[in-house]
Parts: sequence; C-alpha cells; structure tokens
Amino acid sequence: MNGTLPKIEWNDEVLIPSHVNIETLFGCNAHCTMCIIDQPSKRRKGVMKEPLFRHIIDSLKPHRTQIQKLDLFALGEPLLDPDIMARIRYAKQQGFTGMAISTNADLLTEHMAKELLDTGIETVIFSIDGIDAPTHEGIRRGVCFERVVANAERIIAMRDQGNFPTRFVVRFIRQECNRDQWQPFEQYWNARLSADRNDLLLSYNIHTWGGAVDSKENVLGVSQRDETIEKSPCHHIFNQMIILADGTVPLCCEDFLNADIAVGNVSETDPIAVFNSPRMQHLRKMHVNGVKSTIPMCGQCTVLYSEAERQG
Repeated sequence: MNGTLPKIEWNDEVLIPSHVNIETLFGCNAHCTMCIIDQPSKRRKGVMKEPLFRHIIDSLKPHRTQIQKLDLFALGEPLLDPDIMARIRYAKQQGFTGMAISTNADLLTEHMAKELLDTGIETVIFSIDGIDAPTHEGIRRGVCFERVVANAERIIAMRDQGNFPTRFVVRFIRQECNRDQWQPFEQYWNARLSADRNDLLLSYNIHTWGGAVDSKENVLGVSQRDETIEKSPCHHIFNQMIILADGTVPLCCEDFLNADIAVGNVSETDPIAVFNSPRMQHLRKMHVNGVKSTIPMCGQCTVLYSEAERQG
C-alpha cells in the first residue's frame, strides 16, 4: 500500500463535516461500466428542488469556514442540472469556498465553459479513462472521446488565457482494460495541466461500490486484504456528509444508489443534526470498535484500498 490511513480520533462529540457533497441532480448521460447508476434503484432520477438546495446552503452557512470542500455532485452528471451555474453562484455568495464539480465533459460547450469559469468555482474534475476512443468509450459508454478531450482542453486554455482561478483535476480510474495506458495518459495530460495553478492528475483503482458491482475478493484478490485497513475506521463517515437530490443522507459514497443505510433527511431538518443522528453515531461506534465489516456494505467496500493505491 502506498498511502497512509487518516487517523480517526472521536469521543462521541458533535461533528461538523469538512467535506459536503450535494447531489443537485441524480442522472447521467453516460453509462459507465464500473458505475452503479444504471442499476435498478428505488430513487427517482431528477433535479434537486431549489427550495431544498437553498435550505441546505443556508443551514450550512454558519459552518462554512469548517467546510473545506463543497462538491455539487454525487451520483450523476452535474452539467445536466439546468440550474447548476446559478447554484454554484448562490453558494459562493453565501461565502463557501473549496467548491467543485465532477464531469465527464461530454456536455461542456464553450458557452457553458465560460459560464462555469465566471462562477469562480475552485475545482473542476474531469473523468477520463483512456488515451484513445475505443478504450474511453468502451468504459464511459454514451460519450464521445474526441468531444470530451476537446472540451476539456478548451476550458483549460480559456482558464489560462483569462487567468481564472479554477484548477483542473483529471481523474483516471484504473481497471484491466486501461491499466497499460496510464503512462501515455499521464504524459499527455501533464503537458496540458499546470502545476503552478495547482492542477492535478489522479489515478485510482476501480472499487466495488460496497459490493454492488463486484466483490472485494474479485477486485483485490484474497492475498491483497490488509488487516490494518480491514480494522481501521473509515474517515469518510466522520468528515464527509452526502446529501442526495431528495434530501436523504446516506452513510457514505458507497450508499449512493438506494441509500440503504440512510441516516436521515435534511428536507425539514438541520443538516448537522442529521450528520450527528443516533443512527450515524451508532455506525461510527461500530467503525471505532473495529467491527465495521459486520455492516455488509462496509465489509465489501474497497474505497480505502483504492485511496491507498492512488497515484498523483
């Protein structure tokens, strides 16, 4: 393992998340082979209602200095949200910083790129998984590789020419069909990104979505299980709060599809109260006590393995 697990110190105290994801839209224009979004779900595809979005932002505003990252995405393509630019601007007006969206870039027109840069958003993440069309389009089905690359390169050039503060992150999900492309991929995108502007190129291993797309045994192999990771509490449930399009708060990023381990709903409740609900506190105690594997989703999760093997 290349990474070090974040140290978790917790004694039942009330927690303020340092990282918040708001899913302004549940849905996508792509059908990625390693994603769960096309699996049957009890959730309805659609856009978060504006009053709910503003309730979340307004409720979290008193904690904005403690929230270091505010991501306006979860399971889906945020550029499908017709109000995404206005929502970024609204959150910025309330004093939030460290804002980001993650996009497959297929829909990122020149007009949209200019509007996105004008919001002052701090980070835009591109999901690109190959150095050629057959590889990328074979993984991220439904998008055009040439258009994705052209759109990403155009907004990077617009950022540089206009001296906008936005940084770009290109994220590559390693799997069997693209693993041998990482080196040329790295060379290609490093030539286009700017270290001086804090741009970043990242590579993660594919993960299991808590067992929803594959088993831990298939992804890791039996010999690759690490007892430190298996027994250590996961930092995500202590520092990251995810709010789905209907206001439901799932346990973590592995619980996106159905929120099977939902800990509450923020529709008519303070988000911080939900983040510290009795159910959430109980689940945290299970992690701290070294029995997280008895939670089926956590027992099959490989996110910490993927983070430990991160490159970039």
